[in-house]
Amino acid sequence: MKNKLVRKNHKLEYGIVSLLLLIAVTLLITGVFIYLRRTAEDRYQQRLEEKERLIRLKAEEELRAKTIEERKAYVQTRSYMEDVAREVLGLVYKDEIIFRPNATPTPTPTPEAGGK
Repeated sequence: MKNKLVRKNHKLEYGIVSLLLLIAVTLLITGVFIYLRRTAEDRYQQRLEEKERLIRLKAEEELRAKTIEERKAYVQTRSYMEDVAREVLGLVYKDEIIFRPNATPTPTPTPEAGGK
């Protein structure tokens, strides 16, 4: 009888150890999956932010390219050549009259103010 009781206790202890081991392995696997999911979510979020940043950069570059194309077209016009000739070279047309305001009027001496 004692032999049967020892065997039952041994089987019971073996069952408890097996159950605890199963629970530990299950918790470990669950922890690993939770960790992997969080890191995957972080990587996904970083990729979304990078995508948004690249979309903004692309839009800025497209705007810049459009501005450059417009400037390139303007540089090839007669209007641009006239502007450069006027501003940089100071050239005018033959029949053109330029009016420049005096920056400071020159004072004329008055006999009362100082000249003897």
